[in-house]
Amino acid sequence: MATSAASTAVNGMHPAPPRVAFLGPIGTYTHQATSEFFGACELAPQARIADVFTAVSSGSASYGVVPIENSSFGPVAESTEQLRTTELSVRGMLALRIGHALMASRKAEKGKLKRVFSHEQAIGQCRRYLDERYPDIEIIPVNSTAQAAERAVDDLEALAICSLKCAEVYDLDVVDTDIQDAGEANTTRFIVLSHSSVPLPSRYPISRPATVDTASEQ
Repeated sequence: MATSAASTAVNGMHPAPPRVAFLGPIGTYTHQATSEFFGACELAPQARIADVFTAVSSGSASYGVVPIENSSFGPVAESTEQLRTTELSVRGMLALRIGHALMASRKAEKGKLKRVFSHEQAIGQCRRYLDERYPDIEIIPVNSTAQAAERAVDDLEALAICSLKCAEVYDLDVVDTDIQDAGEANTTRFIVLSHSSVPLPSRYPISRPATVDTASEQ
């Protein structure tokens, strides 16, 4: 099992920051939730939600962060499925206000866009917008919103639904902002996972009742 970041410092040395697995890559909303909850930590991005559970179960990470439910589109299916069989415990919770942005490569010709990539949750949260603005576009689900941004970097006929943070991380052009159907009421809850034997460091709360606004992040 991974050494807990909450263990007592030895020989006067401070404990190392915790290693935290989360649904990656860098730029996902889960990345933002992880940074908000833990602050300074060793980031361990995972390709799929199931991989987050595996990383924590195997001990390669002390904690994991995954999305669990959106206020408008409901439970995150892969997370709820993993929770049915995992031996891990839910140790904390954080809510983020989710403001989705629509992005494309800076080299894309806006009149020739044929497809849009995003996580199924983000697609569901923006379905009315897509139906009204892009009724004929092909919708392609991927593992995360940041992976959608990665796909749009080299695909000059593609759009991505992702966070504004991805414009900075992946150097994308922002086509539109706050495209989620629920407007400012759109929030997602994230949970913190670990083995029950791994103490949560005292400086981290069991929950964060305040909602963090991601819609205006650059």
